[in-house]
Amino acid sequence: MDKEQYILKETVDNKKLNALMNDVRIDPSETNMTDLLKEAAVSKFIVPLVIADEGAVSFQAMSNSSGQNFMVVYADTKSYEVRSEGKPLYGVISNFDELIEACLANASVEGFVVNPGLEEVLFGKEMLSMISDMMHGGDDTAKVGEPDHYPAKLREMLEEYLKVEPKVNKIWVRLMRVNKNGTLSWLFILEGDYKETKEYVHETFSNFIKPYLDGLDLVCASSEDDFAGKVIEGVKPFITR
Repeated sequence: MDKEQYILKETVDNKKLNALMNDVRIDPSETNMTDLLKEAAVSKFIVPLVIADEGAVSFQAMSNSSGQNFMVVYADTKSYEVRSEGKPLYGVISNFDELIEACLANASVEGFVVNPGLEEVLFGKEMLSMISDMMHGGDDTAKVGEPDHYPAKLREMLEEYLKVEPKVNKIWVRLMRVNKNGTLSWLFILEGDYKETKEYVHETFSNFIKPYLDGLDLVCASSEDDFAGKVIEGVKPFITR
């Protein structure tokens, strides 16, 4: 096998990025982290490769004390040279966005670490997911539909709620799935004369009904809300006073 094809042919130099990573290590403030992310978003990185004798190619990784694996990444050629200790510099060039997507799609790693043993900044998957949403605008849309079953005590408890809250006359119950992460939650849409106390009514309703939802979270809305009106169009209320 010709390992030479994996030798780095491009020199990467990120002095500003390295300086910002050092700042974050000393002071991980929101301002320093924001500056680092802005610079990282327009920077190139080196992803070192491990070439086995039989020809298998894999990313270089390192583990923490908990046994979690992180992809190793270098912000500049010099840092890679220091850590390689004279060994050939096998690797590929990647931008920040590509690194994030590669890690999020790889179940065997929990993120990546830039310049390990030097400026060293670690990006875990939770942070990478947030960064990805910010870079791509996220997807805050959701699908709403009829559930295939309802919690056992739901109707009984909604009847009890209508007895103690005279301002609510109808309640629709739908199941909502957030497209971005697949999270399921119940959507309750209330109709009644409670415009002046909307926040209070929704909060008290949520606290009342949450224990009976088989562990799922809930979203509460008014039938007068624009999106709610579309959701219940042509749909009969789950319960009516």
